Amino acid sequence: MVQLGRIVEQCVSGFEAYSRDAIVRNLEVFEPNWRWTAPQEEGGDYSFKIDRQPVESVSIVSAEHSSRLEAVVKRDAPRVSIVFLLAGGLEMQNRRTRKILRVAPNQVASINELAGSRVSIQSRSSWLLLRISTTGLREHFEELTGAPYVQEFALPPTNFRQGDAQGFYQTLRQAEKDLKLARPAERMMLAKAYKQLILAKLFAKLPHNLAYAFGRAALKEAPRQLLKAEAFMRDNLRNAVMLEDLANAAGCSPRALQRMFRIYRGDTPMGILCNYRLAAAHGAIRGGQAESITDLAMSLQFSNPGRFSVLYKSAYGLSPSSNLRFARGYQDEIGT
Repeated sequence: MVQLGRIVEQCVSGFEAYSRDAIVRNLEVFEPNWRWTAPQEEGGDYSFKIDRQPVESVSIVSAEHSSRLEAVVKRDAPRVSIVFLLAGGLEMQNRRTRKILRVAPNQVASINELAGSRVSIQSRSSWLLLRISTTGLREHFEELTGAPYVQEFALPPTNFRQGDAQGFYQTLRQAEKDLKLARPAERMMLAKAYKQLILAKLFAKLPHNLAYAFGRAALKEAPRQLLKAEAFMRDNLRNAVMLEDLANAAGCSPRALQRMFRIYRGDTPMGILCNYRLAAAHGAIRGGQAESITDLAMSLQFSNPGRFSVLYKSAYGLSPSSNLRFARGYQDEIGT
């Protein structure tokens, strides 16, 4: 028990290991949602070094290792990892979509932790990883844009040695360095400032799937009436809402409200409300809080469950019933 406690304490911020057993044992503590293996190497060279710097709810992880690593995700985790590969190679297979993500040196890409997905990292690899909770991503996106976070964040393999991606990488490296050297008294304030900077640059500088929506909304300061209407939407996701209700909450005419949404959000007020409800449904499904798709759809004012399923699949890539089945299956697996 004492030895395990020491391992946990050492693994909070990082560790070094020089054998297959030590690497796997420490990784199981450092990253417990992954089932790790270190395949046998011909030369018998097993060295591994990893370091983690927490930045409030965000963390920066850097690692380098001589041996190959393989892992399987144990259960769905509500977080996104942005991986910068400095050397070696990384391959991840999504169990649900059957798609394979390959990341080459000098590329950055995002990884979602979905149960059953497999990752393989080549020997002689080094990488930097930014980990963010999906809740934090959603809250920051909606705070910056006023628009609902409908799609999950996805970043395809992109060269980070040039352009805006390079600047983002350099910001992470500087944050990592500053936080390591910071005194305890100043670390909290520094971490808070870097978190805001990192999340703002993440959305503004990388070519992710939400870039267009972010740019369209963030570049324009939305009118006060529009923000009031959106606040009313978020407070009434499970209540019947008409355009007139939104206009009354905003303090303007329905026609004026429609014009504001078209200019600042690129959609109608009712279209934005629909997106907020889809986001709420997705959160309930992923969090295991949905008993049935029909009941969930009806509770969020989707009178036609079939139409709800079409809209949900268009936003999230899988039908709501498929996502619910995955969520239930892995909760049962955890329970056993």
